[in-house]
Amino acid sequence: MKILDWYILKRYLGTFILMLLLFIPIGITVNLAEKIDKILENEVPFIEVAAYYLDFTIYFANLLFPLFLFLSVIWFTSKLANNTEIIAFLSSGVSFWRFLRPYLIGATIVCIGALILSMYLAPKASKGFNEFKYQYLKKGGEVQETSDVYRQINDNEFIYASNFQPKSKSARNFTLEHFEGNKMTIKLSASSYNIMMPIVRTP
Repeated sequence: MKILDWYILKRYLGTFILMLLLFIPIGITVNLAEKIDKILENEVPFIEVAAYYLDFTIYFANLLFPLFLFLSVIWFTSKLANNTEIIAFLSSGVSFWRFLRPYLIGATIVCIGALILSMYLAPKASKGFNEFKYQYLKKGGEVQETSDVYRQINDNEFIYASNFQPKSKSARNFTLEHFEGNKMTIKLSASSYNIMMPIVRTP
């Protein structure tokens, strides 16, 4: 690669890394401010907290990866334009497509990094991130979903509720589906249902 490629590529990747280093500490600070009371209340060991925020960093970076990439490209390209460097490149005889080559090389490098992050690092980080929340940040270590609840209750039956109220143990738009193999043989629906009530199937 020539000087032009190295110059743009370093600015491209450098701005992207800088964007990560700027926003990730902010995300950690906001998250810690929200959860510090529960962490102290549950006397969570420091090693567990450190591991949680390492997972959070990977999870947060993977979640906002496209946004960081978009902002970094806009930011450093606008700086090139503001310093009239793009005009200098093009007026020196460099074609527009030649000018785009380091962008394409940088995009390929970032794409490979994104694949590695999303396929290998992010799933493990997401697992550790959620396990920490369930164990230390949720009462009793349990999480109760209240909207779009879908569960398999045995080998052949599934239930769905668009809304679930834990206190009253009632559900709205309740559906029970029974399968024999891959074929659904029974489907029961109700606009509202209390889980304390038995389900009666009629032939």
